[in-house]
Amino acid sequence: MTNATMIKPVTESAIYRLAGLGGILAGQTIAPKPEGSARDKPQPRAWTVHSGVYTPREVVEGFASLLDTVVYRLGEDPPNTRPARALLLDNVASNLATHTRESTLPFQNDVPDLSRREMKEQADRIGKTLVKWAREASNGPFDPELDIRSPCENHLLIPVNVDLMFGRRSQPHLMQLFNEYMHQMVLLRDTLLPFRNFDEILIPIDGKAARGIRHLEPSRAQFLTTLVTKSVTQVSVLAYAKALLAPDLPRTDTGGYGFQYEHGTILPAVLSGGDTHFHLLEYVPTQLDPSQKNILFDYEFSDYYTAPRPEIAPGSEMQADDLLNFPSESTSPVVQQARLSLVPSTNSTPVHQLKLRLEFNNGKCVSVDVGQIARGHRYAYQALAGKKAGLPAQPAVVHSALDILLHPERGLITTNRGGVHVIPTVEPIVALATLGKLYPENVVLLPENGGLSQTEKAGKGFEPKFVIWGGMKHGGFKGHF
Repeated sequence: MTNATMIKPVTESAIYRLAGLGGILAGQTIAPKPEGSARDKPQPRAWTVHSGVYTPREVVEGFASLLDTVVYRLGEDPPNTRPARALLLDNVASNLATHTRESTLPFQNDVPDLSRREMKEQADRIGKTLVKWAREASNGPFDPELDIRSPCENHLLIPVNVDLMFGRRSQPHLMQLFNEYMHQMVLLRDTLLPFRNFDEILIPIDGKAARGIRHLEPSRAQFLTTLVTKSVTQVSVLAYAKALLAPDLPRTDTGGYGFQYEHGTILPAVLSGGDTHFHLLEYVPTQLDPSQKNILFDYEFSDYYTAPRPEIAPGSEMQADDLLNFPSESTSPVVQQARLSLVPSTNSTPVHQLKLRLEFNNGKCVSVDVGQIARGHRYAYQALAGKKAGLPAQPAVVHSALDILLHPERGLITTNRGGVHVIPTVEPIVALATLGKLYPENVVLLPENGGLSQTEKAGKGFEPKFVIWGGMKHGGFKGHF
């Protein structure tokens, strides 16, 4: 018996499929409406981005008029020299890098903390992309008489640009314009940090709220403080994403783990499979409930520690000699369809649980909380890679993944009997769904071609230990599904 009867499925028209994991059905596809250029009408003593909904590339194009005015006022480049526009964008590239003197978000080369390492790699990836777009965003309209005051943000110039911006070619107000351009690019890079597919998201901008995207400075400061002084948390990543895309979403004790907004849906990136990330989110051009503008997806259990902990169903005890190779599951049912479904709320607030519903070829259906899947994935350990598998040190109890998913009691499954509990599966989506059903304290992911002995030094040094064997490979920050 499952809670599948509680689920509110989306309609079948224009269904969107997530990439990877067999293509989870994820609501109704939306067709974004292009707004045209993000460049606002030039005004001599004012600059901003024209109000609208834009891709990040279009936002970069909206910033370009600042740079174009500077380049125009610097005049013709001397012969046999690197053009001023290229030099200024070299400066922005150095500002957006994470290892330079001019870096606005510096990291050490070897970052031991997993969450910070993810953000470092993300910052580098975004920065390089923004500079590439900026080099291609030329020949647009600009105001040669533009003159604005830009507060000093302590963005450094590379040595060659000190002479360029303060030498004979320059004028006093040009540094103000370039400072604003640098800062807008830095703000955009930092604002995109939560999103794996940052180049695809649709960003609503109110050109009258602030200059460019300066209205995001408070949320940026809060996020970067967490990044620098603590470990990044899922709460901080989602709060930052909401500040950009849906600041009017309601607050909950957990902060949620994803949301629907007017121009798409934000989900944990793990649902798209492949090399998985730790905290990153994924923009999806879909709406799970088109009748609602904003929906916050919140956890079934706000605190996993206080959630009910039902006892795992009995399995088959196997001796170490029988666990040298992946336990055969040739008779296991196969997932025929996977979809995301909203659970109807009992009140009028736009806060819903979101379920992953799996339909198997034997007629069975299960539903697992998406928030707990994402949480279980973040907390899971990977078996040690590279170590040759040997004879396991002790016997283990082998359980059917479907039995785990069909457990009749509500809560996060564990056991009071200790021991090692192995759950074999060859399907990545089943492995992820199983993560959403187990108490996420000591769960280890083991590739199908690995050996159980490789899990003995993974996870925590106590029992019970749960090993999901198969359905993933080593890779990414938290496995490849």
